[in-house]
Amino acid sequence: MMESSEFHNQQFNDDTAELLERHGATCDTFRVKLYGKLHFLKRLKSEYANDICFQEAFHKEFETGYRLEHPNLVRYISLSSDGILMEYVDGETLTDSLTRHPQYFTRKNTKKFVSQLLDVVQYLHAHQVLHLDLKPDNILLTRINDDVKLIDLGCSYTDTFSDTQGHTNGFAAPEQLRGEVVDERTDIYAIGKILAMLPHAYIYNKVIARCTASNPSNRYQSIDELQHDLSHRRWYPYLLLLTIPVVAIALLFYPQRQTTHEEILPVATDTISSVKMPEKADTPHITKAPVVETPLAPTKPHVLDTPSGHTKQKSIEQLRSDIKKLVLPVFQSTLGSVEHPRQNDSLWMMQSRIFLAGEQQRLDQIVRSHPEFSMDTVVTEYRNYVQLLIIEAANK
Repeated sequence: MMESSEFHNQQFNDDTAELLERHGATCDTFRVKLYGKLHFLKRLKSEYANDICFQEAFHKEFETGYRLEHPNLVRYISLSSDGILMEYVDGETLTDSLTRHPQYFTRKNTKKFVSQLLDVVQYLHAHQVLHLDLKPDNILLTRINDDVKLIDLGCSYTDTFSDTQGHTNGFAAPEQLRGEVVDERTDIYAIGKILAMLPHAYIYNKVIARCTASNPSNRYQSIDELQHDLSHRRWYPYLLLLTIPVVAIALLFYPQRQTTHEEILPVATDTISSVKMPEKADTPHITKAPVVETPLAPTKPHVLDTPSGHTKQKSIEQLRSDIKKLVLPVFQSTLGSVEHPRQNDSLWMMQSRIFLAGEQQRLDQIVRSHPEFSMDTVVTEYRNYVQLLIIEAANK
């Protein structure tokens, strides 16, 4: 029986092969029908067809792809004198999708896209394959369900075929451009560049900065490490939403218990605000509510990581000021408008739901406005300020 990788007689009539717009520098691409099913055909251009170097690279791509099987990787079927036959993917490139359908990339859909992309690249690395040409033009999104399909292993590096052909300058890592040794971190660099193009790129600021560090030792060392960091970061918005109602309910149902600054959160001395507690009363119960002062700016600036990976001195005062400007009017029109909240618990809870309904949007806006801060820093400052507002409102 003939191996799938062997050349054999031409199977297609060129008159029925439909030339596609999507093609590479050395190859033409076609949509062909075989046994009633559409396939994708990749063929060397005539000026390269008789060049032994391009023929070997073509053969290498097929041999690499043929042994791989993953739902988010295009499937290689056969190699013949026609070219490389692959499964046909009905969809469009990430480049086209970002241009034509930017509204698709909601937070939820972005999360799905990133998860599938990382999963298939992790699969390649587990099988000793580096893609080395990760870019939006080599990522397809299927027309049904918008699933990722990674294509084009023409520049790949494997334990069998160590010679690589070409790269794409905008996504190639510095060591790749210099012709130095490549490894998993080279693909991770390109992933960071791809993340930076997404509409919600700001939520990955810290991840992008680490992926695209010039020195490979400063990047994520594996896809596993990158996935772990992304999974960890996604908890912060949920922790924020959980913390606020818990504090509000605690203050509502335990009005006689004094709430100290240390009991709110283990806040550092330079966090968003400080609370001035009343002087001790002669009676055993608290008769005077805590007074919330205007948020104080820290005397010592933070050292922050910028998305470019460099550090600089920057006061956190502007971040806190922007949080106050955005949150305070909304809070005053909802929870702050409830008179005697301990006697109006149903109204208090209703206003809590209204306030929380826009929580994620407000947090997103602040994160976008301050890309120099990591998400956990923004969330901590935001959470501290809202909790202090709740204390003031619940004790009036």
